[in-house]
Amino acid sequence: MTLLDSMIVMIYLLFIGIAAWLFRRFSTSSNDFLQGGGTMMWWMAGATAFMTQFSAWTFTGAAAKAYEDGISVMFIFWGNALGFFVAAAFFARRYRRLRVETAMEVIRVRFGHTSEQLFTWLSFPLTLIACAIWMNGLASFFSAVFAIEMSTTILAMGVVVTLIAVSGGAWTVSVTNVIQLILLIAITLVIGYTALQRFDSPSEVFAHATPIYGEQIRMPSLFVMWAIAMLLQQTMSNNHTLSCYRFLTTANDKDATKAAFVAGVLFVFAPVLWFMPAWFVAAQNIDLLALYPALEQSANNAAYLYYIQHYMPQGLLGLVMVALVAATIAPLSSAHNRNAGIVVKSLYQVWFNPNATSRQQLMVGKIATIVSGVLATVTALLLASVESYSLFDMMIVFAAFIQMPINIPSLLALVSLKTPNWSGWATVMVGCAVSLFMMFIFDVQWLSSLPLTPRESKDLSVVATLAVHLLVTGGFFLFTRVFYAKESPSIQQSRTALAIQLATPISDEELSPINHKQGLYVGSITALAGMLLILAGVVLVGSSQSIFVAIGCIVLLFSLFLLQPTQHSKRAWQKQKTK
Repeated sequence: MTLLDSMIVMIYLLFIGIAAWLFRRFSTSSNDFLQGGGTMMWWMAGATAFMTQFSAWTFTGAAAKAYEDGISVMFIFWGNALGFFVAAAFFARRYRRLRVETAMEVIRVRFGHTSEQLFTWLSFPLTLIACAIWMNGLASFFSAVFAIEMSTTILAMGVVVTLIAVSGGAWTVSVTNVIQLILLIAITLVIGYTALQRFDSPSEVFAHATPIYGEQIRMPSLFVMWAIAMLLQQTMSNNHTLSCYRFLTTANDKDATKAAFVAGVLFVFAPVLWFMPAWFVAAQNIDLLALYPALEQSANNAAYLYYIQHYMPQGLLGLVMVALVAATIAPLSSAHNRNAGIVVKSLYQVWFNPNATSRQQLMVGKIATIVSGVLATVTALLLASVESYSLFDMMIVFAAFIQMPINIPSLLALVSLKTPNWSGWATVMVGCAVSLFMMFIFDVQWLSSLPLTPRESKDLSVVATLAVHLLVTGGFFLFTRVFYAKESPSIQQSRTALAIQLATPISDEELSPINHKQGLYVGSITALAGMLLILAGVVLVGSSQSIFVAIGCIVLLFSLFLLQPTQHSKRAWQKQKTK
């Protein structure tokens, strides 16, 4: 790593620190800390929704999948796009209309206290495992580049992310997400475009892969089933109750819809350029294990790194490090903020201090954020010792076997309102039983009379697990509708009121005044970053010049978009206040 690379990373961290410092004052109450006061602009919520759906794993574990199996990996990210479009069409506005601050409050409103507590205690280990996978994705990349111990990277990232999350809660998390989104899109867009240009024609991108979905899978029908399973799994992941927190921060339900839609659009196009370098490296038949022996069986995780080191000019490694760190900070900081909200609203106020003041809730939220950061870091250190699965396989197995039992009832919670309160926790129990059966008893060879390759075995196992969960776990939840009539009149009345609430848009009288400095601050910070990148391009020589200028111009264009509507929005706000 050159001095220029080091300077780029340090300047990036300085910008993130400045943003966190500026927006820490926006969190003056527990509502601000946990939900941003419900006054965030749609583009800020959309950036958070987008950034929390991927991490450095995208450029390590997922890039390895692109290197090995061609177009296969795209169906995971297109599943994200489909999920956000479904959210824009149905879920996003319904979650916002509930007028709550945290995801667990949604569970309480829909299923009652018992299910809320069960979901609360189950969500913590799930979040910690997800955080651990994200941190390991970044640590493996740093290990290959600098020969730094993975534990060192994990510890450093744990400290940085926790400080960001605790400084201003939802505000600092969302603001840094916007800045990091702009930098990440600009950097990966330019790098992906350079990789595409190295092919003689776009049709040759997958010419090296026969078939285009990779080797070790002899049945096209199995790939089709796996692709459909990924689309369904990611759609469910983006719309269940525990992921609805990103739609609760917007000013109204219309802005929640806009946030979901913009995230969906980004996921249609961005992944194509993210994986273009890995596809190009695969086309060159590069033996990554020979070049990165320290990574052993995970050497293919360095596919993106190899392209940067051998095909990109000086200084780009530093920018890629910025993109990777940004992709890791975003979901981690959001996860810690989400955990803080759960602790405050579903544990502290329920069990210890129901009449807690806003200041007390704010203090507990900050303490919970620190605890969440420490536990996630410890979990990442433990997970780093697991060698039986690649990062890609870890992520897919985690989603299919562990998340599914709580995803299904929390997804169907607002789809079918006429199920009894106990349907929430009971469906989770059924789902856990299904996962245990699929993990310890089910043999994928039951489904095939022929021996399966390792990839066929893993893919078919994921497909079978999802199918059984949909049929058994999802079927059980819907079956409980027959018991709804036996619920007490008060519960049935509350369910009717809930249906009315979901159909009632947020009125102007309910809106909190929006602090329009958020657009001014974020736009100014990103504009400064864009100008510095352009200046660096002017100073540098050779091929680095055009690339830095191009990235700087893209960042500057984004900043102008953020700054442009500020005055118009401010006038609209003043007009609203005078009414």
